[in-house]
Amino acid sequence: MPDNSKKFHEFALQSILFKGRSDWYFCHLKTEKIAHVLVLLAQGSGAAADDITEAAGRAASLSGEIAHLAAGEVDAPIVLADIFALLGTVRMLSTCKSLSSEAGAVLVRELEQVAERLVRGSHPSPFVSPEDFSIPAIGEHQTPTSGHPMLSTSIKDNRTKGQSKGQSERMSLILDLVRKRKSLSIREIASVIRDCSEKTIQRELNILIERGLIRREGERRWSMYLPA
Repeated sequence: MPDNSKKFHEFALQSILFKGRSDWYFCHLKTEKIAHVLVLLAQGSGAAADDITEAAGRAASLSGEIAHLAAGEVDAPIVLADIFALLGTVRMLSTCKSLSSEAGAVLVRELEQVAERLVRGSHPSPFVSPEDFSIPAIGEHQTPTSGHPMLSTSIKDNRTKGQSKGQSERMSLILDLVRKRKSLSIREIASVIRDCSEKTIQRELNILIERGLIRREGERRWSMYLPA
């Protein structure tokens, strides 16, 4: 990121649009950069200029589309489909020699990275594996609540109210996961912690929110959980 834009990037990442959505902000900036690169490649490319310029326009539209995704006006699968469509166009331009093989390979790699980051910032799908959301295994001599004194104390108190050991450990895992990944949806948490339903995870997230250990941003299906 350019130094003279640093303050604006900080503003954008804290704005109502991209707060908790750093991956989507990355995608927004990256597609804009790809559009600029394609415009530069179109200059002096002769008969292929129009085709490359058209691809640049599609990349620029993607940048705006991602902003509308963050605003909740577009669904992630639609944006992902447009990224794949642009990927196909870039590959075709490379095959037709409208783009050099080197330039085509770089652009394809950049667009693939955008697709991966877009999925990472939204709900899990077949394009990501459960390992992407994995957390370190608890050591043999490490208690599930080590490092979380507030959680440990609260769990001990709540066991007298019927809270099981399994629930206590699961809440600790949820907290570890949120702190590691920084921003997660319930579905993303459920893709890692599979021994319970999303409703159970929701209840335990609410407990963690009440204890001030995590916070929620957004509403309903757009809710994301972040470290407090």
